[in-house]
Amino acid sequence: MKKGIVIVANLKSQDYAENLIYSIRGSGCSLPIRLIHFGGKAVNSKYILDEVEFLTIDDFSTEAKAFINNLRTVLTDCPMGFLYRFLAWFSDWDEFIYTDNDIVALMDWERLFEFSENYDLVHADEEYTTQGIYNYIQPDKVETIFGKDSLSSAITAGHMVVKKSSKMIVDMNTAVAWFKEQPEIPRKHDQSLLHIAALLGNWRILNLCKFPHNWLSTWSGDYKNSLDLIHAIQGGYEQKTASFAKWEAKIASENNTIIYKDSVEKNMNIPISHLHFSGRGRIGAEGVDELMFSSLTDKNRMMRLFKIQLADLFYVTYMKEQIKRIKRYLHR
Repeated sequence: MKKGIVIVANLKSQDYAENLIYSIRGSGCSLPIRLIHFGGKAVNSKYILDEVEFLTIDDFSTEAKAFINNLRTVLTDCPMGFLYRFLAWFSDWDEFIYTDNDIVALMDWERLFEFSENYDLVHADEEYTTQGIYNYIQPDKVETIFGKDSLSSAITAGHMVVKKSSKMIVDMNTAVAWFKEQPEIPRKHDQSLLHIAALLGNWRILNLCKFPHNWLSTWSGDYKNSLDLIHAIQGGYEQKTASFAKWEAKIASENNTIIYKDSVEKNMNIPISHLHFSGRGRIGAEGVDELMFSSLTDKNRMMRLFKIQLADLFYVTYMKEQIKRIKRYLHR
């Protein structure tokens, strides 16, 4: 079966993409990588271009372009380039890993395909513990429509293994229609649509962070620093993230019992596939900070961290985030 890794990038995200590819190759993974141009100025890094097959939307079929345009009718909170990840469903690969650029690989990702035989989609994250607050304006209505445990099948769209099928494309088009019929429920981004498609199409989904596999959370915000991350991987202490603990307490209270007791037992050498620093906080506050510039020289890495610290110190980072929020609010 043909398989590989798909990323979407442009010049603006080039540094992240370069570090991502560096971490993928450093983990021993030799899978082919395809980079789909996000739009705007294209990447020009020799390192990246030597490692990837560079594609643009024009390399895909008329059907693929029509599909992206259909997604665009409801996913108004997403830049068009974000939607190009869905072009991977129209490639000649049987299976693929899609990954965002703001990720660091921590193992050979070819190992992830060992879990895909009986599943449509495999992922490793604790999005399900957030109870839908980042995917839906009215998450309670999702449970009303799809059932009590429907929010627990949530997917972080930034990293996933997909066993490609034409049915999944049909289900995503059906999800677009659902968005139009229920505009007051979902947030208008790709992650919520992917989840709705999975619910409508009854996709077989495996989350490696759930029992019985119990892989570690892949969100960088769940680790205080690099030492915290290393301790968690080594199993030196019970790693239960804040979101997991809150979710577990809620479920346990509803059922008057302890849920997933086995999922928090101490183990040695607990797997973690990657770290995702989407929505990351201030520099120095997360375990990914020592890893996000791994592809740079020591001097350049320290200079990069210094510049980011200055931006935090003088509230440049804060102001940029507030401007983004205002733009999102006005757009809605």
